[in-house]
Amino acid sequence: MIRHVEGTGILHRIHPLTAFGLAVSISTSVFVAPPPLGPVAVLAGTVILAVVSRLPSALGRTVVVSVPFWGFLLLIHGLLRHDPGRAVVIGSRVSTVILVFAAVVTAVQPARLVDALAALRAPFSVGYVFSATLLVVPRLRDRARAISEAQQCRGLRVAGSPLGRIRAVVPLTVPLVLSALSEVDERAVALATRGVGGRAVRTVLHPPNAGGLDVAMGILGVGILVGSFFWRVG
Repeated sequence: MIRHVEGTGILHRIHPLTAFGLAVSISTSVFVAPPPLGPVAVLAGTVILAVVSRLPSALGRTVVVSVPFWGFLLLIHGLLRHDPGRAVVIGSRVSTVILVFAAVVTAVQPARLVDALAALRAPFSVGYVFSATLLVVPRLRDRARAISEAQQCRGLRVAGSPLGRIRAVVPLTVPLVLSALSEVDERAVALATRGVGGRAVRTVLHPPNAGGLDVAMGILGVGILVGSFFWRVG
């Protein structure tokens, strides 16, 4: 349910691969850092990174997903097993992974990611898979909203009793699935006409460039991972 949002924050300005490398480093560090303080500290740092990068939508989505999960953990480990520290550790780890990748997906433009992979001479199919994965959920959500509005204009009732909502599932789901399958065929033809299956080397007109900020963020990511390791063994 997360899509790219334009902005000028840190994660928006750095190289797409640097952003994903930082996400992997933070996600690994939250499991390496010694519990219970380590995962909480990494989560706090990730929240600060999202705030500095001006990504309130990523924070909001993470809260929506994490709050029920935290409630479940506190119920199981806090009340039933009398181990709230375990709940905090697991919740911090899961929330960190969700937040850091939500922030990166929100900040990184899919087109820039494709250009970055193409500039590294990676196969176009690899970049396309990454781009399509980032765009599939927002596109399906927009199409589902359009189908729902069109069906409601034709008299379909999507609210009311549970039985009425169950009846509305088929008129909403069938057009969504059929349109998605139709788009797959259209995309396959469009990619074939552009020579995607060819082996020619592609030239990127505006490849993303790495600068001093990328070096700083790369050092930060490595530093977090190495620091978490020495913190655990120290």
